[in-house]
Amino acid sequence: MKKLILIFALASVFTLSLFAQEETESDSRIKIERHEEKWSTMTYVNVPVVKILEARDAYVVIYQKNRLGTASTVIPKKWVHGTKEEPSKLRLRTTKFASGAFMTVVKDNGDFVRVVLTAPLSKSNSVWGVVARGKQLEGTDKDTLEEIEL
Repeated sequence: MKKLILIFALASVFTLSLFAQEETESDSRIKIERHEEKWSTMTYVNVPVVKILEARDAYVVIYQKNRLGTASTVIPKKWVHGTKEEPSKLRLRTTKFASGAFMTVVKDNGDFVRVVLTAPLSKSNSVWGVVARGKQLEGTDKDTLEEIEL
């Protein structure tokens, strides 16, 4: 029985390789041409989040840099609320596991547009913490996110 299955598998591989075909000139004419003027100017950067510390007016996000170590940034809570003239600059998305937490910084032509925090929204999760009581944070009234260190 094993020999029969092996013979059938080899025959099917041989048959499929016979029908495989290389790209011809007529196939290459079907390809879609890409025009640079239609490209988007939006860019984004994803960084893994180690810890999110909550303060009264802001979140302190501690994220992992590409090479070594960690860095932190302050994100004001008022960015969650937006208006028609000025859309929200902070979006919170949920994920099930703390190991899947990440921060996405979206830019348009190099100008900051929004930041998306993807983390478990339950404050009892290990990714969440609290800033020490009475500690003053700098940057709780800023309008754009500074360039993050990678």
